[in-house]
Amino acid sequence: MLRFMLFATTAMTVAVNGIASASAQAVEDAASQAPSEGAEEEVRLGEVVVTARRREERLSEVPTAASVIGGNALTERGGASTSGELLADQPSVRFNNLNSSVTSELSIRASSTARATNGDPSVGLYRNASYIGGGGIGGRNFALIDFLDIGRVEVLRGTQGALYGRNAVGGAVNIVSAQPEFETSGYLKAQYGIENENLRGEGVVNRALSDTLAVRFSGFAVGQESGFFYNPVNDVYFDREEGHGLRAQLRYSSGPLDLLFLAETQVLETPSIHYQIEIPAGTPGFPGGYIQDRFNYPWNTPPSAEQDVDSYQIVAKYDLDWAQLNSTTLYRERVSAYDLDADAINAQERADAIAAGSILAVVPLDVNSAAFVRDTTTSFNQDVHLTGEAIDGRLNWLAGIDLLLLESDYSVENARTPTLANPSTGSISPVDLEYNSYAVYGSLGYDLTERLNLTGELRYTQDDRSLSSRLFDRGTGAPLGGAARVVDGSIEPSNLSYNATAAFKLTSSILTYAKAGTSYRAGGFNTNLGDPRQPRPIDAAFDDETSQSYEIGLKGTLGSHSYFAIAAYMNDQENLIAQTDNGCALTNPTCPVAATSFLTNAGDAESRGVEGEISSLFDIAGGKLSTGFSLSYQEGEVISGRFEGLDLAQVPEWLGSATLNYRRPIGPDSEAFANFVYTAQTGGVQELSATTAPLDDFGLINLRLGARFGKVSVTAFARNLTDEVHFVARAPTINRYSQPRLTGIELRYDF
Repeated sequence: MLRFMLFATTAMTVAVNGIASASAQAVEDAASQAPSEGAEEEVRLGEVVVTARRREERLSEVPTAASVIGGNALTERGGASTSGELLADQPSVRFNNLNSSVTSELSIRASSTARATNGDPSVGLYRNASYIGGGGIGGRNFALIDFLDIGRVEVLRGTQGALYGRNAVGGAVNIVSAQPEFETSGYLKAQYGIENENLRGEGVVNRALSDTLAVRFSGFAVGQESGFFYNPVNDVYFDREEGHGLRAQLRYSSGPLDLLFLAETQVLETPSIHYQIEIPAGTPGFPGGYIQDRFNYPWNTPPSAEQDVDSYQIVAKYDLDWAQLNSTTLYRERVSAYDLDADAINAQERADAIAAGSILAVVPLDVNSAAFVRDTTTSFNQDVHLTGEAIDGRLNWLAGIDLLLLESDYSVENARTPTLANPSTGSISPVDLEYNSYAVYGSLGYDLTERLNLTGELRYTQDDRSLSSRLFDRGTGAPLGGAARVVDGSIEPSNLSYNATAAFKLTSSILTYAKAGTSYRAGGFNTNLGDPRQPRPIDAAFDDETSQSYEIGLKGTLGSHSYFAIAAYMNDQENLIAQTDNGCALTNPTCPVAATSFLTNAGDAESRGVEGEISSLFDIAGGKLSTGFSLSYQEGEVISGRFEGLDLAQVPEWLGSATLNYRRPIGPDSEAFANFVYTAQTGGVQELSATTAPLDDFGLINLRLGARFGKVSVTAFARNLTDEVHFVARAPTINRYSQPRLTGIELRYDF
């Protein structure tokens, strides 16, 4: 604690002194608007209205670490098709890329990950304030439809358990879709990637039907003919993508009532799980070693991944004069699936490797071992809350209720080659998961003086989670595994989370704050109980993880064009939910297949860090240059249990970003523009293990250059400009790589 407080205090002092001498700067969204005359007409980032505390407030007045990514800023960057692209410039936010959207996930402020399992995320995932996380697979990441036609993205860093409840241990991300406006507008966009022959189209149409009624239609379609990661046996690309998404919205606004209806659907073949096998020479059974090409993998099982989504949402706001009533209702069905080759090899490849002396013939590799994973998750989320003021605006209050009903039908089918000793073609394990969560929450904030505010937030949650799982023979349907594979379990945990915050205005535009709070990550069940030959058995259930967090911060505006935010934090976690595996590997003679990951309670843990961000706008050479910089340091370790002393997995020590965007008129109703995004990561380890590999250090550059002529824009782009390929994940015998450089062109028509 002493080391942390010294570290935090020093960092805050340096930051305050540095910011005090900063020059005038500005908002990311202001750069995409026409230059205005006079500072009072400029839009300031600190004035952006957010709902971070479930009420509308200016970002600069919210006493917590929060950021906003505006729709215009996303347009400047070319939009986003993954969570990593969406949140690349956010401090303390890391996208754990496992090559496929159905297994990748987000982490904030060293929160733990649940890679390749069915565990809940450690970050709250929200669409228009409705919870969309959880389920068998695909519930720790946003779907492609969520990135369509974004109005803004609110990123809340740090414990958010009091107002957001379940799984907001590291923070929460709320993607707010662009809503119908009472105007006629829209755009059409086509983007082509040269190296992977990816053609993506997107369009939006907004119409006002009357003074009180407006509609907005959005859609995308994507198709791909090539790729970077190839499966020659089946002549397919692992990273192929094909499908479409559609959204329709109807908005009614009259007097005190604002009502929004949303319906959307996605049908998508998404990039599949893929990896390289690397076994060094001298490994038992592999005297010559066996290393596959970085981008060509000889699977005989055709790789595949799919994710279909259907959502229906109603958002209602009603001004009661004495309070505002907010109601958000969401029904969402997510169907996710993936197929993978558990041995990552084929019969001819194995024979050639044996002939070359790379693999011994006695190594029991089953070239037909494969896994087929399917999940259908349906969820219903209802949130109703009231917000209001009293005592001449000095008292702010909020009271709400929240309901989540989630069902997941999940199955894992494992295929094998039948033998005389064991004629089975494999097994199938169906799982039924139900999760019901009920919560009441509220907050009170009081201005003791014009500068000092105290706020308390409280949430009580009651969960009811149950699971039923069996194991059957894939061919005959006969039960397998005995009593150990007959799992019927239920848990009914409850949680009381709080946040207590003191905020003090140093000046009219600079706020400092200190807060303490708690949150929890829901425990549950491991639905994939692995291979009967596994050296480490998989527990069917794991308990809740709870977190106590402390944070100090400073944020605000300088002059009329500057916004900054810095914070230091420390987290104490009990019953840390961590990912490990069952010990299977191609080099394990008793279980020579890919490992099965599962979740367990690893013990207690501590983490800490410092983060900062600043945005700027400059007048340069007749144009507008907007800049954004972020930097964060984080670290953590397990302090009790069988993993005591190990560094937390998937936690880079340093994360940093720099964003530059420049626009300059080049003629009547025309302009040239450029966008530069640099992201970097250093330090950290891959796994919660004493023998783990380190995380790869990297620095990536994305560049866009283009021009607008009236309503038409033409842009050339390069993602990963320097063609840096790094490990996104490493495990014994397995490597996963990042995408090489992609160049392309984009055409856009606005109306």
